[in-house]
Amino acid sequence: MNKFLVTAFILLTQFSYGQTKQFDEVLNYYKTEKNFNGAVLVATNGKIDYLNATGISNRQSGTTLNSKSKFKIASISKTFTAVLILQLYEQGKIELNVPFGKYFPKYKGEAKNKVTIENLLNYSSGIPNVAEKMEMKSFQLPLTIDAYIDKYCSGKLEFIPGTKSNYSNTEYIILQKIIENITQKSFESVLQENILRQLKMENTNMLKSKDIISGLTNSYTINDSTKIITADEPYFIENFFGAGAMYSSVEDLLKFDYGIFNYTLLNKATTELMIAPNKKLNNVAFGVWYASGYGTFSKPFIYRTGGILGSCSNWIHTIDDKKSIIVFNNTNGTNLYELSEQLYLVSNGQNPKITIPKTEKVNRVKTFDLEKIKGTWVIDLRPDPNSEAYLKDFIITPITGKDFGGEFYGTPFETGKFNTDWELLYFAFTTSDKENIYYHSGYIDGDKISGISYSSDRKFISHWTGKKKNL
Repeated sequence: MNKFLVTAFILLTQFSYGQTKQFDEVLNYYKTEKNFNGAVLVATNGKIDYLNATGISNRQSGTTLNSKSKFKIASISKTFTAVLILQLYEQGKIELNVPFGKYFPKYKGEAKNKVTIENLLNYSSGIPNVAEKMEMKSFQLPLTIDAYIDKYCSGKLEFIPGTKSNYSNTEYIILQKIIENITQKSFESVLQENILRQLKMENTNMLKSKDIISGLTNSYTINDSTKIITADEPYFIENFFGAGAMYSSVEDLLKFDYGIFNYTLLNKATTELMIAPNKKLNNVAFGVWYASGYGTFSKPFIYRTGGILGSCSNWIHTIDDKKSIIVFNNTNGTNLYELSEQLYLVSNGQNPKITIPKTEKVNRVKTFDLEKIKGTWVIDLRPDPNSEAYLKDFIITPITGKDFGGEFYGTPFETGKFNTDWELLYFAFTTSDKENIYYHSGYIDGDKISGISYSSDRKFISHWTGKKKNL
């Protein structure tokens, strides 16, 4: 490798490291200051520039989020439904400008012979959004799609179709039924065959409330006034159907993003039709919105948001520089568009437009008197809190400096190390018998001790606590 290439490699590596550090700072800021609790992904033309997650997946168990975590993506589901409709359009199985009653002859509402497929795609049908006025009541009992459409999506038209766009789940629930009527298959089957398997989206699917999905996050609602976090109220997510009943991971959604904008799912002409803004209807497109530029995003982009109680999501794709910003959150307390803006700035080598507090190093190191640590500690090795106490002596006899020896569970050792560089006194040591090595570590806080023991050979982990023995 010549000197120029070596220099270029070093500069590129330094830039990548600095950019990752900036991404981390933005993510940490939104976690600590803006209640963010989720996963983020930034990519350029399908290649991941940054992927990370922060916060808690399940507050009951304390399970943490990771980059593979699955989230309820709510209305981002509509984009999948739009793609399936347009695939049928490419195949000549559906026309966009004919009344949808042609494909849904059993529909009972006034819209049957007046509203087109295009009107459904851009929310300009005029069908009243009855469910929204009822808040979450339409999701308190599970319903079949036919029963749900009859009850909530079949009212008399509120305005002339095509004259204005009134965002609603109604149209996309009807579109799911049309897909099922044309294909004579379930929506989930068509979704799997035509999108998920093709793109190898193994962490994405439709969701029912009774499903147990490994890695699926719980979602939580933050009260605006009290800031108290509670679990989302119970609801049947399947009642959102093709308008909002899907789950996914940020990496899987990037596959979908790439599949759209590299013409894997639809040809170029149909893709352009899908994302073309309807200027008479506030730039709404099919399953997404189009913007010529807004705020930090000075160039054209498409965006799609989703939100059901604490399940919130934001997806942005810039047309010219092919940046994809995907943000999933399992609480409702963060402005995800604002977070996406800051991630976009960093991805372009710019500084974020937020003031990130600098962390000042505070010297909190205590001076520990190791002579007072010396002695016998009584530790409780019970396997769980409901078991009877199982008490053993842990004897510490400092040797020199930060090294110590002693006896643990009747086994002598001389391998101990203290770490005095923190606010609490941490320690680690090993013991062994004829067949196994045991690793132990923990910390001392006043007259209390906490620790963990581990053996890779015997494949166990044991947590324990204790107190200094009064002799």
